[in-house]
Amino acid sequence: MHPHEDSVLRPFYEPRGVAVVGSLKDVRGEAYTSIRNMLHFGFSGNIYPINPGYSEVMGIRAYPTVEDVEGPVDLAMVIVPPPAVPEVIEHCGRKGLRAVIVGTEGFAERGEAGARSQQQLVDVARDHGVRLLGPNTIGLVNTSNGLVTAPYWITYDTIRKGNVAYGSQSGFIGAQGLPLEDRAYPISKMCDFGNKCDLNEADLLEYLVDDPETKVISLHIEAVKEGRRFMDALRQVTARKPVLVFKTGRTEQGATAAASHTGSLAGSAQVCNAALRQAGAITVNTWQEMLDIPKVLAMQPLPSGNRVGVVTATGGVGVAAIDGAVQAGLVIARLSGPTVDRLKSLNPSLGRNPVDLGPTMVVAADPFAATEEAVRAVVDDPNVDCCLLVLPSGIDRWATATVEMFGRLRQRTTKPVSVYIYGTSVSVRDDVARQLDALGVPTYLELETAVRALGVAVEYARSKSRLAG
Repeated sequence: MHPHEDSVLRPFYEPRGVAVVGSLKDVRGEAYTSIRNMLHFGFSGNIYPINPGYSEVMGIRAYPTVEDVEGPVDLAMVIVPPPAVPEVIEHCGRKGLRAVIVGTEGFAERGEAGARSQQQLVDVARDHGVRLLGPNTIGLVNTSNGLVTAPYWITYDTIRKGNVAYGSQSGFIGAQGLPLEDRAYPISKMCDFGNKCDLNEADLLEYLVDDPETKVISLHIEAVKEGRRFMDALRQVTARKPVLVFKTGRTEQGATAAASHTGSLAGSAQVCNAALRQAGAITVNTWQEMLDIPKVLAMQPLPSGNRVGVVTATGGVGVAAIDGAVQAGLVIARLSGPTVDRLKSLNPSLGRNPVDLGPTMVVAADPFAATEEAVRAVVDDPNVDCCLLVLPSGIDRWATATVEMFGRLRQRTTKPVSVYIYGTSVSVRDDVARQLDALGVPTYLELETAVRALGVAVEYARSKSRLAG
């Protein structure tokens, strides 16, 4: 049986064909751009442009209405003026479609009149057996079939296929808003809920719980639509997969902004976060944490405890890392006698945690060999459950050696490792970070996020154990 056989989101993420309804006026048409993006990222299904004023676009036959399409079509991306949306939904329903993304804005986020228009969409959809995503959304990304529905121009060429799913009430978390190629986030699925007139984060969780391509879920939420159902779905998922939640609208002013953004009415942040944690979710505090922290859960095993070893090439950052580790719920590991001996054989000044390699790297005949031996000594220590590494990316001629060292380390250890990489060249640093991520070594460009990632891994390991019990 297909893992998503009964999910309402299956035709959204796995359509045989997509009808794109709206303006096809070259690059200025949003429907044109949505079609271009699906072609650009290699969508494996059929694409059907819908506009009565065109016979073809980009070499693809166009149709006057959805009902005129001859081939198999399961999903419609609708980007027409608000008054025209209900009729398009009717056409989709008569055609037999059960999945419609409404990219059009100008509904509940525009006040009472917009809210009434939005309710009309819901009523028409229900009458015709159609489920809606949006309105006011860029839609979806599915890296397994190249589905990228965003109606805005995307300038890069690849989205890395991985096992992290992102859901948000903002198009910011989408292919056109983030440097997905440069940062190489390991993505399975993405979803912009928009105004959530119908489908919401509970539906996404119920779909992703059995998704074999998703190992970690990261959500941005302004307000929860169906609280009890969402919490039930969250408990079901977190017993099997980690879920990170970034809750915005946490201040009175932020809640007001949320109402004007997607028509959401945000509740108490304190109450919401407490309920989320009780259900096993991990709450994060920034966009960057929401985007970056999932890597450590997707790429690494869960830690067996909270004892951390720190290896750093700069003492000052090592002290800051210790502060961050303690704040993240980690305990500074006490290195075992054999580990201390291994470290002191490299330099008599070593032997304490954090392990400050800076002076050793300056005098060592082979700084890479010394670094690798020190890292291995700490990672191998039975008193260490996880490890934070603070290391330079180096200059061009060092970058390859750095990556090769981590490749060997990755093959040796079953303990989670988080890396903060720094350096004098932004391009070299970023390139090394991408290569390390590709090896399965989660690498961060901010120390605080690298430390917090290990704390989150420990927190989820405990939560998963509690929920299993």
